[in-house]
Order: sequence, then structure tokens, then C-alpha cells
Amino acid sequence: MRLLLVGSNGGVCRGIELLLSGEAGVEIVGRAESVTSAIRLGRDVAPNTVLIDLESLGERGLEEAAELKGQIAATVIVLSLRDDQQSRQRADAAGLRFVSKQSGSDGLLALLRERPV
Repeated sequence: MRLLLVGSNGGVCRGIELLLSGEAGVEIVGRAESVTSAIRLGRDVAPNTVLIDLESLGERGLEEAAELKGQIAATVIVLSLRDDQQSRQRADAAGLRFVSKQSGSDGLLALLRERPV
């Protein structure tokens, strides 16, 4: 898996990098602080998966994540503080995968392992 991390919260991104550093088959190919920079970087590093810290993108986070999906041929996963049905449905309607931060590292790893190739 070629993974691009997107988010302006350095602590969250560093934690994800640390978590995934020992995960077989995962290569973190880049990190961007915004969707605009992720689109540019994504064209260069060709990720097959993009993981976005949704809250770090602000109020338009979900819309920006959907825009990214339209620009990069990759599975886009949004990581959110929310864990409600409406948030999951909105992500699904936008063609995004969803995981709540409340599910912890186990939830994120499970989703990454089941993602379609």
C-alpha cells in the first residue's frame, strides 16, 4: 500500500506514521497539510490510498476530501472525531471510506487491511 497522509495536525500525522511504521506492506509516500498540496503531491508520488485527518481540514473537510478523490486515483479514507451514522453516510455518499478516531488504532488498522486493492 502506498499511503499519502493529509492533515495539518502534526501530532496526529506523526502518531499515524509511528503506528504504521511496523505494518507490513505499508509505505508512507508523503504527507501534506492541505488538500491542495495533497493533490499536487499525489500526482508525483502516486499513492493508492490517502488517509485524511478530517477535522484538521476545517468546516469543509468532507467536501475537500471528496474533491481530492476526484483528482487522485486512490482509495480515500477520512479519519474523524465523529462516530455517528450521519457522518458515515455523508462520507459513503461522497465515495469515501470512514473511520472514527474513537475506534482507536485497531479500527484504523482493520480498515486499512480490508481496503480494496
